[in-house]
Amino acid sequence: MNNLKISTRLNLGFSLIFGLFFLLAGMTAWRLEMVSEATHRMTRSTELLQLASLWQAHVRQNSARSLAVAVADGNGVLAFFKDAMAATTQAATETQKAFLEKVQDSTSRERADKVAEVRNAWLPIRDQANTLKAAGDGEGARALVHSKLVPMTEDYIRATQALVDGELALVRAAELETKVIFQQLYVTGALLLLLVMVGMISISAFLIRSISRQLGGEPAEAAALAQSVAVGDLSLRIDLKPGDTTSVMAQLKSMQKSLARVVTHVRQGAEGVATASAEIAQGNQDLSSRTESQASALE
Repeated sequence: MNNLKISTRLNLGFSLIFGLFFLLAGMTAWRLEMVSEATHRMTRSTELLQLASLWQAHVRQNSARSLAVAVADGNGVLAFFKDAMAATTQAATETQKAFLEKVQDSTSRERADKVAEVRNAWLPIRDQANTLKAAGDGEGARALVHSKLVPMTEDYIRATQALVDGELALVRAAELETKVIFQQLYVTGALLLLLVMVGMISISAFLIRSISRQLGGEPAEAAALAQSVAVGDLSLRIDLKPGDTTSVMAQLKSMQKSLARVVTHVRQGAEGVATASAEIAQGNQDLSSRTESQASALE
């Protein structure tokens, strides 16, 4: 890690931070999907509960009418309830069909099949009692009602009540499951958020320490060195840790030494040029003096 560039370290640190954010988002999305599924199950169970309750209402209504028709004197009650009983029977059939189309739980389907089984046994007895009543055999109708229709009606109502109770239990279980998942979502979200924050702080602290070690000193020292070099002062002392040859401060010290050597060479070259220039000037002066002397001698 210490051999990596600062840009590489920053990229890795930001990648880890984004990874933690994606983890938080993924866990939250997964929990929300679980909540959605639980809510869907609760909605479906609620719909089935409504259908079961409606089914039971049809059963209770027609059962009461059938018993009233059987025990009443004459056929007036039968004539009064005949069309309503047929409509309720049709509605119960449609409700049963709708329930069986929506149900997915095997236990609920078994309870619904039990209701359908009892209903298939109850309807012929009910129709037989109504037939006897319509034929004027009131005693036969009452006898059939007491011997078969009443016990069968009680079984019919118990079966529908078991169906309603079962769906109600499923609704409550789905509701409880949804609450538990929501609570887990809150707790998990809080823990993951805390983990992300701790991770971000840890990664940031690690990057700062790593970059500081890479610099090999304080940023103020690097700035002071750069400023001194800018004004031509190459004498600023740089203290490094033992064995530090790769930090930024070490590179700056190496640059300072290189610049000092260059300046020294330039100064030495300039001094040599100045000395040679002085010697050439002295030679020119001597040559001029000799030339003047020779000219005077010639004259």
